[in-house]
Amino acid sequence: MKVQWKRALQTIVLGTSLLALAGCGSNNVMDIYSFGNQVIRSGQSEVTVALPYEMGKTSETTSVDGHPMDAYGSLSQHILISVEARQPAPNKALPTVAQFVDQKKSEYAKLGATVNVESIDLNGVQAQLITGDFYVNKIKTSFSQYVFMDKGVLWNITYRYPTDDQIGADISKQIKDKIYVTQKKEG
Repeated sequence: MKVQWKRALQTIVLGTSLLALAGCGSNNVMDIYSFGNQVIRSGQSEVTVALPYEMGKTSETTSVDGHPMDAYGSLSQHILISVEARQPAPNKALPTVAQFVDQKKSEYAKLGATVNVESIDLNGVQAQLITGDFYVNKIKTSFSQYVFMDKGVLWNITYRYPTDDQIGADISKQIKDKIYVTQKKEG
């Protein structure tokens, strides 16, 4: 009888342990995504962006304000990533970084956004980082937006995720400020 109790107890302990371990999935963003880099070229400018997955190029070739544009993007349930690279149009200069940032601040203000702008350095290129949050369909959304000029191309790189989405926040934290502007090509 003692042997049966021991076996029954061992079976229960082993079964409970296996059930507990089976439920131990990881929500660590490093376990879910395989982070890498994507090189994006526009005109004479080239940037490398850290990403959780590869972006696709959109068919959009002209910005709303009429400038030739290369646009890339990706969307998951956790984060929206977009990259826009505008070039001057014939007889139409690009806006300055300051003008573009002011335009974005105005657009965010219409959404009731809380916005902060700071100057940062991206591998020797001065950029403006716009951060903040706003509500979309009663969902608080956080964003980080990098705006800079390189070799005649106006870059606008945006990361946006639901504020209460921990995975989106972790992805954003993992790729934050990891934009590398190619300064000089060899050869």
